[in-house]
Amino acid sequence: MSGPSPDRQYIAALTGLRGVAAGMVFLFHYAFFHPGIRLDLAVPVVGVVLQTPIGFGFAGVDVFFVLSGFLLALPFARHALGAGPRPHLGRYFRRRLLRVFPAYYAQLAILLAAGGWFVTWTPLGGSQLIAHLLMFFNIGWQPVRPMVGVWWSLPVEFGFYLLLPLLALAMRPRLWLPLLAIGLLMSVLYRHAAAVRFGAYGEDWVFVAASHLPGSLAEFLLGASAALLAQYAAVAKWRQPPAWVLDAGFAGGLVLPGIWLWQCVLPAGPAYWLGHWSMLVGPIALGVPLSVAVFCLYRGSRLGKLLLANPVVYRLGLVSYSLYLWHFVVMQQIIKLYGPAWAELPHWLTFPLAAVAVLLVATSSYYLVERPFYRLKPWRQAQREASQPGE
Repeated sequence: MSGPSPDRQYIAALTGLRGVAAGMVFLFHYAFFHPGIRLDLAVPVVGVVLQTPIGFGFAGVDVFFVLSGFLLALPFARHALGAGPRPHLGRYFRRRLLRVFPAYYAQLAILLAAGGWFVTWTPLGGSQLIAHLLMFFNIGWQPVRPMVGVWWSLPVEFGFYLLLPLLALAMRPRLWLPLLAIGLLMSVLYRHAAAVRFGAYGEDWVFVAASHLPGSLAEFLLGASAALLAQYAAVAKWRQPPAWVLDAGFAGGLVLPGIWLWQCVLPAGPAYWLGHWSMLVGPIALGVPLSVAVFCLYRGSRLGKLLLANPVVYRLGLVSYSLYLWHFVVMQQIIKLYGPAWAELPHWLTFPLAAVAVLLVATSSYYLVERPFYRLKPWRQAQREASQPGE
């Protein structure tokens, strides 16, 4: 029996990476609710591992963007290189809609129905309700702010979904490289314009404005570039790189973003989102090494498989979208229900309680809403497909 076609190849480690990205965002917002947190001092053993990325957990969204660019571009790249069928656009858009909207609509309905019991609830006027139904957030001269802050990234992702079929028309090396260069330049210039336009309103406004397309386009394009390179390697029958090269590329692709954040973003402080040079080129500085890491995962990094394709991390990846949607709301609710005494509890107690509550809600959302609409494969099936020689 032959293995799955490369277009349908399901790489478990890439799903695991999505779980890590969602976990980073959770850690970042846990720190938001617990200023001055030191998990390395409060939580035995694992606290040291968790404390390191806690201040830079917002970069988990950058991982999501690169992964989306890579995974969605794979079938388009394969077709552009003459090695696969043209992706069916109707099926493509249907899958995108079913992937994003059911879990989001379920959460929106719960927030609206529960009313003032939720901290994040605010009355919505007619235009605001329409904006929420369409995910039309933070766009235009009178932007609508989402009820849940993390929803800001949803229209950014969906904007790329709509744009990708057009970008795929240029998915050949001689056309793609100029398009990539133009996209990177547009990203930098747009982020500069956002800083100039909204700088007087504060860094929150600049962050949201600069992160919209084309401000984050660089990360999607770099992820898609890695997909094009991966498919070109398959078509040209490139020799499989030595295992140590793939492991080094994977590790370096994750370490370099951390160095960038530590050495360039952290020293910038509050000035970062007000037009600092590191903010302008941030998607490129993060997108390039992350794309290398994703490419090496797809090509079979043993280290990546060990860390990200195990059943625990893989299952975290399965619920990552619901985890991303719900983690902020759940933590708000815990603090509201418990009251001021919550802040006096030690982190070795509050952190696992928050993590378990978030995972329970995310898992429920996944099984009750996400999975019925968008079937994702269990870990054992993903492992079997990942073990097939797809490229």
